[in-house]
Amino acid sequence: MSERLVPVLLLAVLFAAALAAMAWGWKRRGRSQHHLPAPADQTLAQLGEGADHGPVDGVYVDTVLAEQPLERVVAHGLGQRAKVRVTLGDGGSWRLEREGAPDLTISAADLAEVTSGPGMAGKFIGGDGLLILRWRLGDQLLDTGLRLARRADHDLLLSRKEHA
Repeated sequence: MSERLVPVLLLAVLFAAALAAMAWGWKRRGRSQHHLPAPADQTLAQLGEGADHGPVDGVYVDTVLAEQPLERVVAHGLGQRAKVRVTLGDGGSWRLEREGAPDLTISAADLAEVTSGPGMAGKFIGGDGLLILRWRLGDQLLDTGLRLARRADHDLLLSRKEHA
């Protein structure tokens, strides 16, 4: 019995150490991104916009530094995966209502581009399955990835690039 106990305990200690290292890295990344301002949490109505399309259901994959799909932004909960309801405002702003995470509004003035891609940190699906919003938070360009539940919604929102 004791011959098996030592390896099991050693494995448990190594597993706990790995989890602690991951938690430390996540917190360290958040501290290194403290310069980013908190994103807006205004409704479309507060921005003077009505809904052009939506809300539609999907998954908020995460937010990464622009053109760096593996550099997740963890400050202000932006790296937290969540179910999302996406609404495009008639003025070009995007409202992302996330379940279990802070809601996010990307104003038309801050939106740089709407595109699609194969994935980013947290979700790689190939093809053009992620809807990617490139936007400015303070002086930093970010990419936010959304996986919409219906392909028709993805295609429609992607076709609304003129709002960007």
